[in-house]
Amino acid sequence: MIGKLMTIAAALLLAGCGSGVSELVSQTKTVAAPREEVFAKMFGDDQQTDLPLVTNGGSTRLYELVIEKDDPEWPAAAPKERPEAYKVKFAVAMEIPRETHIIYSVDDGALSTGLKFTFEELAPDKTRVAFTVDETSGHDTQGLTVNELKMHAIARQALGKLDDFDEVKEPA
Repeated sequence: MIGKLMTIAAALLLAGCGSGVSELVSQTKTVAAPREEVFAKMFGDDQQTDLPLVTNGGSTRLYELVIEKDDPEWPAAAPKERPEAYKVKFAVAMEIPRETHIIYSVDDGALSTGLKFTFEELAPDKTRVAFTVDETSGHDTQGLTVNELKMHAIARQALGKLDDFDEVKEPA
């Protein structure tokens, strides 16, 4: 379980994002596929994160993992820019199939950033996927800039999974 989470943590915590945010030309992508199919492609069962399921209120699910300073996995998840941090939380909130929110927070929300995907059904076989990266919030936010850049990299990767579908050009 922790192994797959560390993949997510590595994606969030590695310094720099290579080609940078400039590659992300558009923050939306419209594809010729039903919303449920698009959601499954991006976040389906074949891509389980092995995060523990905290709640399941109908179509809303919250997966969450908290790593504290005394945990053996701490060195892999600790924010390098905040050596005084004592807790990191990874949370993935899903309202299936309309919205997914990935949240990375330090010290129980004292600092946080996140990535939100929305799935808008334009027609039965046409879905627009949009994402936004949360503003870094909390006190002493220096150091989460890297994590905001990683959120953009994660968005690029997730939107790239939609390349299997035909892209729909929307009128300007």
